[in-house]
Amino acid sequence: MASLLRKLSHVSSTDVKKVTSTLARSKTYESNLVKLEKRLPRQATVPAFGHSTDFDYKRDTKQLCKIMKHCATAHTLDLDYILHFLSSYTCEQRMILVRDLEFEYEYKLVDMVLERPESPIRSCTLAMLIEPIELYARDFHDLLTWKQVNKIDYDISEKLLEIVLALNNEDSKKFRENYENLFVNPVEKDIELVQGEGNIISQLLINVLEGKRYEENGHSATTAKLIAKRLYEAGEDGPAIDYDTFIKIFTRDTFAQLSAIFDIYEDKYGRPIEEAIEREFQGQTQINCFKEMVEFIRSPGLYYAKVIRRALDKTPLDYETVIRSIIGHQEKDLSEICLEYSKEYDEPLEETLKTRIDIMEIKRVLILIVTDGHDIEADELSQVRFDHSNNSSPTGSGAIPTSTAAVNTLGMRRNRSQEAFDKFVNVFKTMRPH
Repeated sequence: MASLLRKLSHVSSTDVKKVTSTLARSKTYESNLVKLEKRLPRQATVPAFGHSTDFDYKRDTKQLCKIMKHCATAHTLDLDYILHFLSSYTCEQRMILVRDLEFEYEYKLVDMVLERPESPIRSCTLAMLIEPIELYARDFHDLLTWKQVNKIDYDISEKLLEIVLALNNEDSKKFRENYENLFVNPVEKDIELVQGEGNIISQLLINVLEGKRYEENGHSATTAKLIAKRLYEAGEDGPAIDYDTFIKIFTRDTFAQLSAIFDIYEDKYGRPIEEAIEREFQGQTQINCFKEMVEFIRSPGLYYAKVIRRALDKTPLDYETVIRSIIGHQEKDLSEICLEYSKEYDEPLEETLKTRIDIMEIKRVLILIVTDGHDIEADELSQVRFDHSNNSSPTGSGAIPTSTAAVNTLGMRRNRSQEAFDKFVNVFKTMRPH
């Protein structure tokens, strides 16, 4: 963590230099006009790249390379356009494209995105460029770092747990390897540094990440009854179950075994397992974390549906959690999450995304993912930007302005038809004959 914080202290000056070089322009009006004319027809087709149904990574990497060359020419990294291009591919296909782009054309796209200032568009683009386990590791590290430097003032325990709960034993091993490869320190050391050594939540997180849960199917009814009895007796002035044992039960037993314990406890003693948790633990954060584990064990899909909903309900909206929960679960259990979301909130997840997400490119990508390729209607697409080299977005991410005032200021209208673009191009042709 110390090395990470030293690195953090140099970010500011490095970014200033990069931003300064990016903003340096010596373009004449004539060359800008040429670029504008060439860009118009291409931008008119942004909403539908028309990727072939047959994945040809050589062909598609070459197309992505053309985008990168345009970005180099324009002296900026057009995150909106890159995000748009990647939106039609599966997670596995995106990983192939990113790796082949670096191997064949020496564009390190992940590093280039990381050099951009923090913004929701940057977070979403990065999530599309890396594997889910790496996304989890990066978000986990970000939370620890932000907490360490007092960038956030709330307890991060529940968010840390939410990131790692879905990891099976193999995923946990990959998570630890990714974390140490990316950030030098073992994740266990960083957890103890920020959360406290010997802290109950630190122990819980470390035990989850050890990846030692029994993963066989089935459960022992006899064992479930014994554990349920011990939990009950501990709350009735009997011999208390020590925290280590409690943590071991929750991080070692199979989900089927734990579900049986919870059911037997409630059926036999007439109380939900949550009451035993409240009696065993005193701190509210500890109680909340173990209750969330109970909720996850009973229904992982419903648990993450609620995580997404809480993130969408926040003001400002918690983009990092929404992005991680949707893109990070795309290849694994997103369909179950969407199903549970619809049952719990009586509307499809995509409908909530349409009304809550206010950044059009992120909205479009997330809806494409949760609907398995169904694009939002043309009348919902944001305005198409013309020259990103003149982008005045404070984040530098190429964010599309969505307010009416911003649209009127730029003198542009949303959803221009192809005919309107053609007419606009002809005007410039008339002004500057070839």
